[in-house]
Amino acid sequence: MRALISLFMMLLLTPEPAHAIKTAASFDLSWATALLTVSAAPVGSTGAPSTASLNSYTGLQLDYNVALFDYRTVTTLSFMQFGTSSMGASPITRIAMGASYHFFRINGQRVILDNQVEGKIWGVSPALELSLGLDRLSVDGKSSTQQKLQFTAGLIDAIPRILIEIPMSTNVLLMIRAGTYLTLSGSSAQYKIGLSGGVFNLGFKLTTL
Repeated sequence: MRALISLFMMLLLTPEPAHAIKTAASFDLSWATALLTVSAAPVGSTGAPSTASLNSYTGLQLDYNVALFDYRTVTTLSFMQFGTSSMGASPITRIAMGASYHFFRINGQRVILDNQVEGKIWGVSPALELSLGLDRLSVDGKSSTQQKLQFTAGLIDAIPRILIEIPMSTNVLLMIRAGTYLTLSGSSAQYKIGLSGGVFNLGFKLTTL
């Protein structure tokens, strides 16, 4: 996580002539939904944790991206917010750093064609994406065994995803993401917390290319 933050800050603050990597910035906003399961084990307990399903349906994700064209890689600073769930108000706030590797191209890359005319590359672009995030989760509901669950927890997570970009018009891309939410560590004052499940995003990217 610290290494990703250092790389991101270097790309933002280093003057263009100091490095040969071609870069460009973009923003994207996507609607997010998730089928998540939260587990809560009392601190010090050796028994099975309580579990409950969270079917979030009001999520939004905002990303700031820096493309590294020479490596077909995009680094991302993202903010994601979930609201209500099947348990009621169960907000999840996530701030994350990540990167995606594009198999064929990064859309909008400028190239010199055979006739020395500058052009831009556009096309369907699949990619693999991984982000590491810090989360704040609040739960106030009942578990699958009808046990009362009420806590606010901090978590560290990883979300590996498949990303597909589809050009819609000049400088506008449709984005489809599907991945898995994995908790690396999590706790509240009373519980050890785990959060897992599938995450799906649908949104648009606006490029400055």
